[in-house]
Amino acid sequence: MPSVLQDWVMELPLREQGTLLTVVRGCDLTPKFPLDSPERKLVAWLRGSFMVPADPREVDVENGSFMSHKFPIGFKPSCVGHYPQHWVMHIVHAIEIIGYRHPITAWRVPAYNLYLEFCRSLHITAERYTEMIERLSEDRIAKGEVVL
Repeated sequence: MPSVLQDWVMELPLREQGTLLTVVRGCDLTPKFPLDSPERKLVAWLRGSFMVPADPREVDVENGSFMSHKFPIGFKPSCVGHYPQHWVMHIVHAIEIIGYRHPITAWRVPAYNLYLEFCRSLHITAERYTEMIERLSEDRIAKGEVVL
């Protein structure tokens, strides 16, 4: 049976898959118009990086919800600075996974560079690959971070 997730995503650990899914929906505070806002383009690009569109003809159409690997020109992390930090961090974490894990260079490199831009913009230290893997594979029950 086909999946909405690209094959490479299905090979990731579940927490990484879940992290990617948190960006499928844009921020609820995003205005309806303009339809081609930077944040809408970013979400469309993210969807295109790990999801399979129901209709491939809808990829890269004007104001569409899926973009190909052509990163939105002129996007800056400050474009989303007025949105809730919770949503922005979903974006940052998903971009980090794409930047480290995507099998196609045309997706992986722009995502990794954007991850670094977000980290600089937010004044946070970028995680190394091994740190991301460790964080997303920790035993939260053993650490007492999950209440049973």
